[in-house]
Amino acid sequence: MTISDELAIEVRGLANRFGDQVVHENLDLDVRRGEILGVVGGSGTGKSVLMRSILALRRPDAGTIRVLGVDARSEREADRQRIEKATGVLFQDGALFSSLT
Repeated sequence: MTISDELAIEVRGLANRFGDQVVHENLDLDVRRGEILGVVGGSGTGKSVLMRSILALRRPDAGTIRVLGVDARSEREADRQRIEKATGVLFQDGALFSSLT
């Protein structure tokens, strides 16, 4: 396995719901080390909920999430610190893509 084949983010069977509102159901996602992924979509389509789940800011209703090989739902402080030190977030109004059509 080369470094580009290593998964930075691995999501399996993710489900997020708010009452009767289903945001994600059985979502799988792989992001490899060095890969750049943009998640785009209309307001309310689940982009921020996905990010919050991956960064363990929200506990999903089902599924598993691994970030850099670490269970994102881990209660171990060392695991949480590893994820927190290796991740960053660009907020929706960060203007990264504002010049693109």
